Amino acid sequence: MKRLIRIVSIIAVFLVLAPPAAALADAPGPTDYRSRIIAIDPPINTIHPSVIGGDSFLLLQVDAGTTVVVYGYQGEQYLRYEGDGTVFENQSSPTFALSGSRYGGSLPAGFDEHAPEDWHRVASDGRFAWHDHRIHWMTNVRPPGKRPGDVVLRSQLPMTVDQIDVKVTVESVWNPAASRLPVWFGAAGGLAVALLIGFVRRSRWPEAGLAVMAGIATVVGWWHYASLPTSTGPKLVWFLMPLVATLAATAMMFMRSMLTKAALLTIAGANLFLWGWLRRDGFTHALLPTDAPGWFDRAVSAAAIASGPVAAAFGLAALALAVAAPARSATSAT
Repeated sequence: MKRLIRIVSIIAVFLVLAPPAAALADAPGPTDYRSRIIAIDPPINTIHPSVIGGDSFLLLQVDAGTTVVVYGYQGEQYLRYEGDGTVFENQSSPTFALSGSRYGGSLPAGFDEHAPEDWHRVASDGRFAWHDHRIHWMTNVRPPGKRPGDVVLRSQLPMTVDQIDVKVTVESVWNPAASRLPVWFGAAGGLAVALLIGFVRRSRWPEAGLAVMAGIATVVGWWHYASLPTSTGPKLVWFLMPLVATLAATAMMFMRSMLTKAALLTIAGANLFLWGWLRRDGFTHALLPTDAPGWFDRAVSAAAIASGPVAAAFGLAALALAVAAPARSATSAT
């Protein structure tokens, strides 16, 4: 059990430091727009384009034996699918330079738009996803003159399939905001669990409740992670942080030392809060980049945000009391 506590503590310290670094990647995030493929002209059944994360990434799956060239923003060759399933990306392409993040930006200073093609293998199963700015609304400003339910863009992506010119048409629609009720219910439930831990001290049931809630958060995080192709950059912290909280809360139930229980409670609360805080944008957007039901994801994330700081505060207070008690005893003895 001591070894388990050490492992949990080490992982927890790592995860506390990990979120700022992980935030540098541009994985799919919550959005208010849903893009979809509305036409393939001419119709070809050996390519299977779809949109990942609402409107964030374009995923293209190509059948074995089919060759495809996807053209970039300036008409250059950007992706090449070979018949054996190997996918190559032209990393000297302007499209590559502009597609690293959702909102793109400008080409780096000194970028040579006419540099020789620089092909790098990025997949071997005929399946690859990338940010394509032709499939989504490109600013944080609402589309002028539009409202929820309206089409905000329609564009075409040119490619050749077995040397046949093909155009894939994409349409993006502004979705209405999601209900806030799951957020409020989740927050209330999470807060209730955390308060029970602080005020019901002679029972393991509140600790078990925290462990169950953290376990559900782990499932939500894993669901989110598993919903996205690896080429879109899903983050391990999405399920590792609540997993640490689950292990810590579970270990609490078997500890007799108040100092150890307090340390584990602090670890569990901190990881739950940080995990929920990283997901807070999902409360205000219509669509989440996960296969989990949106209401469920939002409720669990809100529960983590509400319960985490309260649990951590109780843990820190108990730690302070446990540390101060020997000092008071020593003073009284003298």
